Amino acid sequence: MGYFKDQSTGGSNRNRAFSKSWEGPFDIEIKEDGITDRYMRGSDAQAVDDFNKKIMEWGTKVKTSLGPSISSFDIKGNRLNKSIRNTYYYEFGEIFRLGFAFAREGIFVHKGVSRGYVMRGGTVAKTSKTVGFNRIPKPWFNPVIEQHVPELQQIIHDYAENAILNTVRIYIR
Repeated sequence: MGYFKDQSTGGSNRNRAFSKSWEGPFDIEIKEDGITDRYMRGSDAQAVDDFNKKIMEWGTKVKTSLGPSISSFDIKGNRLNKSIRNTYYYEFGEIFRLGFAFAREGIFVHKGVSRGYVMRGGTVAKTSKTVGFNRIPKPWFNPVIEQHVPELQQIIHDYAENAILNTVRIYIR
C-alpha cells in the first residue's frame, strides 16, 4: 500500500505492526463425547452456577499465582502482571473453555527470546552479531499452570465424570 493511499485510509504501517499486542488466549477446553450430557446438566441451574463459580475461583487463583511467578524471575516493569486476564466461554449455561490472555511480551520473556535471539530446537540461539549472550528463558507461566491443573481436573470430575480436559493449547511452546 502506498504512502498516500495509506494516509487517506487513516492508518499507518507502524500501527498495523504493533496492533497485535495481546497474546492468547491460552486455553483449556472441557470436552465430552456429545453435547447431550451438557444439555441435560443445564436443566439444574444451581449445579451449573456452582460449577461456573468453582471454575472462576480456580481461574482467579491461577491469575493471582502468576503475579508472584513474574516477580520471582525479576522481570522488569509491571505491564505483564497488569495485562493478565481470564477468559471464559459458555455453552448451555456452563463454562466449556477457559483461558488466559496477557501482553505479547510474556511469550518472549518465557522463551528467553527478543531482538537478536530466536528459539532453535528448544534452546535460545543468538542471531545478532553483537558481543555477549544475555538471554535466558524465564518460565513464569507453564509451571504455575502445571501446578494448578490437577485441582481443575478434580473440579470437572466432580461435576461431570465423563468430561476430559484438553490442555494442549494452554502451555507456551
